Amino acid sequence: MHPAVPERGSEWIVKRDLVQTGMDLMYARELVTKKLTSDGIAYVGSEMTTAFIGLLKTPYAAAIQKRARWIVDTFGARSDDDLQAFMAERVGTWGAEFETLAALGDLEF
Repeated sequence: MHPAVPERGSEWIVKRDLVQTGMDLMYARELVTKKLTSDGIAYVGSEMTTAFIGLLKTPYAAAIQKRARWIVDTFGARSDDDLQAFMAERVGTWGAEFETLAALGDLEF
């Protein structure tokens, strides 16, 4: 869906502010709610989320929805600890694009 680019694994670092702004906008429009957890804040879909997503009709939106369903089906029942272990086991096999993440250990997210 997206072209392969070097350093894709660290894109989230560059786009972190953009993601936060998007989450804040969705919260302001009542598309998500915030839930306090032992690990911090989790964003959860609201009653408006399904209706909004139903309005998205482009092929790109359909592809995103297909991938989102796969993620939920594949990882939805896993705990946070299980997901963290899953990712930790695979980081080494996904290549050098994740190497820059090691340098970010001291950053506060």
